[in-house]
Amino acid sequence: MSKLSKLFLLCTLLLLAIGQAHAYPGKKASSDAGAAAPAAPAAAGNSGTVVQTMNSGGYTYVLLDKDGNQSWAAMPETEIKVGEEVALAPGAPMNNFNSRTLNRTFDTIYFTSGVVSR
Repeated sequence: MSKLSKLFLLCTLLLLAIGQAHAYPGKKASSDAGAAAPAAPAAAGNSGTVVQTMNSGGYTYVLLDKDGNQSWAAMPETEIKVGEEVALAPGAPMNNFNSRTLNRTFDTIYFTSGVVSR
């Protein structure tokens, strides 16, 4: 992966993290410190059963299936197995993404920081 591609991906993930921090500016923190906070819901296309997975160029690519709808996601290299039910952190969709290391183009792929629940 070229330096420019890595820089672009890093900037995209950073902007996503900043955006999530400011997504709900008026919401106050819970006063019940003992209660566990619910997990944030995954973005559309970022949860389901792993149908296919591959590692390349320091990233893990997964094809997820949810109710017959399939979508691709990419994250920093992660151990993940076909058949696992996963939810991924919200990610940015990219259309017509060309992976040089996989020598293929994805119609739409979500770039995410990784798995939030299994």
